[in-house]
Amino acid sequence: MSVLIVASHPDDEVLGCGGTIMRHVRNDERVTVAILGEGVTSRQPTVRETSIQSLSDLRDAAREAATQLGVTDLRLFDYPDNRFDTVELLDLVRTVEEIIADVKPHTVYCQHGGDLNIDHQLTFRAVLTATRPQPGQVAKRLYTWSTRSATEWTFGSISPVFVPRLFVDISSTLQDKLEALSIYGNELRPWPHSRSLQAIEAACRSNGAKVGLEAAEVFDVIRIID
Repeated sequence: MSVLIVASHPDDEVLGCGGTIMRHVRNDERVTVAILGEGVTSRQPTVRETSIQSLSDLRDAAREAATQLGVTDLRLFDYPDNRFDTVELLDLVRTVEEIIADVKPHTVYCQHGGDLNIDHQLTFRAVLTATRPQPGQVAKRLYTWSTRSATEWTFGSISPVFVPRLFVDISSTLQDKLEALSIYGNELRPWPHSRSLQAIEAACRSNGAKVGLEAAEVFDVIRIID
């Protein structure tokens, strides 16, 4: 079985589903991680002020995190950070369509469409369009994940509201997720920030406790064709 993870920025893939990725890998499923945005240039007043080194460092971290999770097929793109709304949605859709045509995923995970971050919203739109269930569509399952400091910070005020319907047991892979996140050291924040390691672990354990597990990652179910 082939699984596709589509993220907006480097670290989103681990924040949302690092433990789940590791489970798929351990089940000998083929996992492709596609990261659409470069993830850096919005941090400076102008794109030109962003150093080549910071872009390179973040890409290197993405590769190292993928290795930590056992992912051998990582695809990095360079859509502008926090500026996906400045490119044609069709370009995003075609990028995702090309990946789907290549890897033929049975299951697709992407970011939630009601997130605070515009790139997450448009990634969801692109994936939803690219996986539309027309005859011959290979993607049978589509899930969205909750991203720390992007999903919960909407406080349910942006539609669609994230509703956790799928709880994936990551009791045995939580440590792998945290170690992969530690590779993205520049993306993490100190406690009590929502994107601190402590907050991330607490959220996973809280989600697990809701369904009698040590730890869980949660997903909204967009579509299942069985």
